[in-house]
Amino acid sequence: MSPEVIGQLAALLAASFWAVATLLYHRAGSHFSPLQMNLLKGVVATPLLLIVSLLFGNSLLSSSGGWLLALSGIIGITIGDSCHFSALRRLGPWHAMLLEYLAPPLAAFMAWIFLNDRLSVIEVTGALITLSGVLFVVTERAPDHTPSLSMSGVLFGCAAALCQATGLTMAFAVLMSSDMSAVDAALVRLAAGSLLLVIIVGLSRRGAYRTIARQLTAVNPMPLLGAILFGTFLAIWLQQVSIAHINPGLTQTLLSTAPLFLIPIALLKRQKLTRRSLLGALLSLSGIGVLFLL
Repeated sequence: MSPEVIGQLAALLAASFWAVATLLYHRAGSHFSPLQMNLLKGVVATPLLLIVSLLFGNSLLSSSGGWLLALSGIIGITIGDSCHFSALRRLGPWHAMLLEYLAPPLAAFMAWIFLNDRLSVIEVTGALITLSGVLFVVTERAPDHTPSLSMSGVLFGCAAALCQATGLTMAFAVLMSSDMSAVDAALVRLAAGSLLLVIIVGLSRRGAYRTIARQLTAVNPMPLLGAILFGTFLAIWLQQVSIAHINPGLTQTLLSTAPLFLIPIALLKRQKLTRRSLLGALLSLSGIGVLFLL
């Protein structure tokens, strides 16, 4: 199997895992704050990645670029995932994930600005198509002509997409310039992001960790643990595998198919998706395809 195929399959599998995890995180969101969920996923998933790294016999000490990966973890995980969980609580799984379609064009524009990677007319067109698809959905109004989406949720979702694009681009730079493995890259990013969350949550209020422990004993923890296994441990690992084999633009394109995996899940659960949401999702996905695949 060629490296390109491995990278593409890893990204698609990560997207499907993230779609399932988003539904599970949404169920847990009524019991935990965004910061608490972000912290819990890091505390559980970091040791799992460490075990995998040790089993593969990798050595973090022999790899360079760790500081840049750590910074990408703080941006993408500490800030980005907290914003995503905030959007998830306010918007629900479908719209929160749909806003992640903004990440690929944002990554492209960032590469243009900071890496002098010029955009062609086709790439600019793809970015505009993606943005129009997202706007088509987030401006949808309820029958009584009141906004159907929380503006704060939309802002959190946009911030999450920006952080995701930034973190992924930084991780790609490290993987292309060092001998660090995909597992170790995921471990460094998650550990750095989680360590900062430990400090933030600990300083946020007295007895913060006792509160989290009480909440865990009062609810069924299985949805949250399932979300951590699929959405953090496996999905982040597969994401790093993908960007180690293909460029981050194509990885982000394939990762952005995650909302489409929610469609059959919603149909199986007999949930209704508006025609406007479906059209906006397909429009955004077509823009991402134009942006990176043509």
